[in-house]
This record gives sequence, structure tokens and C-alpha cells, in this order.
Amino acid sequence: MKRLINYLIGLNVLVLGITLNTRSLLGVSAFTTLPYALKEMTPISFGVANIMLYMVLVVAQLLIERKLKMDILLEVPFSFIMGYILDLYQIIIPASPESLGLRIVILLAGNICTAFGVYTMVQSHLVLAPVDGVILSISNHYNKAYSLCKNCFDITMIVSTIILCLVTRSPFYGIGVGTIFSALCVGRIIKWFEIKQFSLIRS
Repeated sequence: MKRLINYLIGLNVLVLGITLNTRSLLGVSAFTTLPYALKEMTPISFGVANIMLYMVLVVAQLLIERKLKMDILLEVPFSFIMGYILDLYQIIIPASPESLGLRIVILLAGNICTAFGVYTMVQSHLVLAPVDGVILSISNHYNKAYSLCKNCFDITMIVSTIILCLVTRSPFYGIGVGTIFSALCVGRIIKWFEIKQFSLIRS
């Protein structure tokens, strides 16, 4: 029960962090640049764009693991739930303020929330978000630190988004100083939580 409570808290904090980053207008979280760009280029919502990306990442995990695993398959229904919650938070959280200083504060809060949400969900050992699941699969398969793999994945997402925007001759949707900050710092913040072994509710 304690793990489930930690997990649910982590899930909502993660979604809050993602939403705050979009609301800062300084650049979305690095790992959401691709679905954010898809949202801007098409009529689909941010949540649906994330679901599409999650399905690709579930397949990627299955290819890395080379076998069907229940914890990976459970990421499919999770992806739809996560997508709908993302759209809900997009409605609940108000638009970005005009003050640059306040937007910077929102950006910092968003990155801290994102890191804590990811860390808490991983530590709960329940169903992961496909983004975190594929990073964990890479980390375990290649015996590399999760935080390092997180940084590499985020950078890969930014590069993929830039390529997509260049190919479609679109603006670099969602990419800004906040995106670079996210790519460089979220993994480091997760590492800090790993060292401190922080938990809201201990088992």
C-alpha cells in the first residue's frame, strides 16, 4: 500500500512537472519535445501525442528485452491513463504569466517535480511510464547508471524533434532554454534523489 501511495504521488507530481514546463513558455521538458511538436503540427492533443510516443517506446522495450514481460505490457494501459491525465492537467493549470521571473520559477519547479516524479515511480517498482521504462531497460541491458541514460535519452529526443521540425519546415516547437536546462539537469536531480534515497512514505 505504501508503495502504491508513493507511486500515485509520483505520477501526479510527474504530470504536474511536465505541465509546468509547458506553461513556462521557456521550453518544454526534453523528453516531451517530440509529442509537443506533434501537438503543434497536428490537431491532436498533447496527451494523445504522448500516447503515440509511449506505444513506440513500449515496442522499443520489447525489442531490447527480447521477450514479453508483464511489467512492459502493463505500460500500454498506463500510457492511455497518463495521456488523459496530461490533457486534464493542461486544462487545470492556468496559462503562463507575463512575468519572466515567475516563468523562470515555474520552469525550475517543473524540472524538480519532473525529476521527483520519475524517481518516485521508479523506486516504487510498479508500472513505469514508457519513457522511464525504456530508459531503465537501456540502463539494465548496458549496465549504465539510470541518471546517465536519462540524460542521453533526453538529448536524443531534442535532436529528433529538431530533425522533425527541419524536415517539415516547422518552427522548433517547445524547444528553448528550458529544454536544454531539462536535458542537462533533470538526470542530475534524479541522481541526487538516488543518493539521498528520498521517499515521502517509507516502506
